Amino acid sequence: MAPWIIYGALMLAACILHQFAALALVVHAFAVPDYARRTWAYTALLAATGVAPLAALGMAQSGQVAWIDGVTGSEYQRFAILASFAMVLSQFASSGNAGKVSPEVPFSLRAIAMPLFILPTALLMLISLYKPFYVERYVLYSLVGLALLLGAALDRMLGPGRNLRVTAAIAVTSAIALLIPESLDLRTPDSRSDNVTDLAIVLSREYAPGDGILYLSAKRRAWSLAYPSVNRGMSDLAQELTPAASHDLYGTELPSPQIRERMRSSARILAVTEPEGVRAESNGTEVMKKRILEEYFTKDRTIKIDGARVIIYEPRKTATEAELTVS
Repeated sequence: MAPWIIYGALMLAACILHQFAALALVVHAFAVPDYARRTWAYTALLAATGVAPLAALGMAQSGQVAWIDGVTGSEYQRFAILASFAMVLSQFASSGNAGKVSPEVPFSLRAIAMPLFILPTALLMLISLYKPFYVERYVLYSLVGLALLLGAALDRMLGPGRNLRVTAAIAVTSAIALLIPESLDLRTPDSRSDNVTDLAIVLSREYAPGDGILYLSAKRRAWSLAYPSVNRGMSDLAQELTPAASHDLYGTELPSPQIRERMRSSARILAVTEPEGVRAESNGTEVMKKRILEEYFTKDRTIKIDGARVIIYEPRKTATEAELTVS
């Protein structure tokens, strides 16, 4: 009984720290031996019950992750390729130690590694068809399954008569050679899909007194949180309450008539929106913002940065103003 108490406590702690760790319970359902299924089910139910209040609170605040978009075709493709690779590794390693079962270890490495790698990602992608929640790092722990399969395949390759030291040295050197460039790249601003640093620089450089900042859509206001000092003093045309005051990432927006009035009275508008080819949120307020921009403003220029665009709009001149400018 003691091992199950420890297991339940660890699962509860993991789920409290990271709610998507609960997907690992589904993985364990595939690996647990038949004779232990009932005990496991009771333990898993207790862990799920313990984390349920936090899960309910998290769902009530799911607007905090409204920035997550649906799963893209390239993400499906990448996962399918890796899953196929894992299946090949599993077949290759199954006749070695990865497929062995013993009284001390009543399930095989393969039985836990394959579900661990496949199921958390697959389940989160399925959930995202209903509500987008899929971000690769949320189920990063599933890569442990792939690492186990790779280790099992390497173990089988190092059979009798093979030079263990030479093979291990080659494997380690190759891994380092492959991982160091990727690791260095991950530490650069360009590795992020949203380069909020460049956005802050652009807004700071382009903004002038009398201008207004307009976020298309409202959830993109979260980009401004990384550099609050930059946006301080800038006129956010649609904002009624700041993110801090409204206790969320996006703030509270004004009613449409007031946003329209603020837009019409702006010397210029710096519209912050999605990168080209990405469809922005579309609701009544966002449609109104775009309609006012089209009717009363003209595009001056567009500044592209990683993950966003800043489009600068000038007020559309009336026929009388145009004549005066010419004369």
